[in-house]
Amino acid sequence: MKLLIDIGNSAIKWAILKSDQITAQQSQLYKHDNFKTILTSIWLQMEIPVESVWISNVAGPIITEWITKNWKCQIHFIGSTYKECGVINAYHKPEQLGVDRWLVLIAAYDIFKSDPICIVDCGTAITIDVLSVNGKHQGGLIIPGINTMQESLLDNTYALKQLNAEIVSTNKNMLLAYDTHRAINLGSLYAVIGLIEYVISNLQPIKLIITGGNAPALTSLLTRPYTYIPDLVLQGLRVIINHRL
Repeated sequence: MKLLIDIGNSAIKWAILKSDQITAQQSQLYKHDNFKTILTSIWLQMEIPVESVWISNVAGPIITEWITKNWKCQIHFIGSTYKECGVINAYHKPEQLGVDRWLVLIAAYDIFKSDPICIVDCGTAITIDVLSVNGKHQGGLIIPGINTMQESLLDNTYALKQLNAEIVSTNKNMLLAYDTHRAINLGSLYAVIGLIEYVISNLQPIKLIITGGNAPALTSLLTRPYTYIPDLVLQGLRVIINHRL
């Protein structure tokens, strides 16, 4: 048994890999000051990963201390490289590409080898990366995530400080809002949708892949076909494990 872990800026996601099959992704929001407490509450009841733990980590090394203390098993941290599993990194300094972006590229290429791909990862930041049919990363874009956009506006606008940054439900039939909270929410969503549409329209034909915790808020507004894969980072870990072992 191998434990696969994706530590983002605001949530930790994990799944078990057994015989090349991944269990359903589980997730938990966290803050840096309660990270160890969260790990203890969600994992100490879990079967010990007797083989190894494989980690995509953008939040710091604190998890190493916890695993070493509680499980004492092999720990593998994945980093971005120039080339792996058929994917070639476009960055001049490959290690500067976020490991989560690297893993979704590897996973998407493994799943959709015959298609050019645009991957949109919707989390604390929203990243867009494009991959050619031959596995060459074409580069990408980064903008603030939906919650991050809203929080920035609320934190820097005195009259809005009483509002909470919360994604509210919406649908394609509602174009404009009738209250400030929904106006901010829809404006943030449309900003992301507009960027996706702009990129895709300049790259057609291309397959659109959506992942990340806030992806469901966007998919209801998309007007073009897409594939939603919630555990794409963990799938990338699976591909790397199969390639290395």
